Amino acid sequence: MKTLTLSNDTLRSREEKMFEYCLVVWITMEDPQYVGNFVSCAVANNYVAEYYADAPYTSCLHEDYIILPEGFIKREVNYD
Repeated sequence: MKTLTLSNDTLRSREEKMFEYCLVVWITMEDPQYVGNFVSCAVANNYVAEYYADAPYTSCLHEDYIILPEGFIKREVNYD
């Protein structure tokens, strides 16, 4: 009988990522825009620094603590 051995790198690459943090960006204070879901607010903030540096306000919240609209379509942003 053969034994299959997987390295830690192989196991890490197969891990499922949870995109549970919603990022909202205000380009103007009257117009909030949903950008997407991220694996953490730290990753979302890095994304903001690169793509929305001039935004006056941003908010990153766990999706369990906000009310999402009916028919909400989650956009998973895989930003590393």
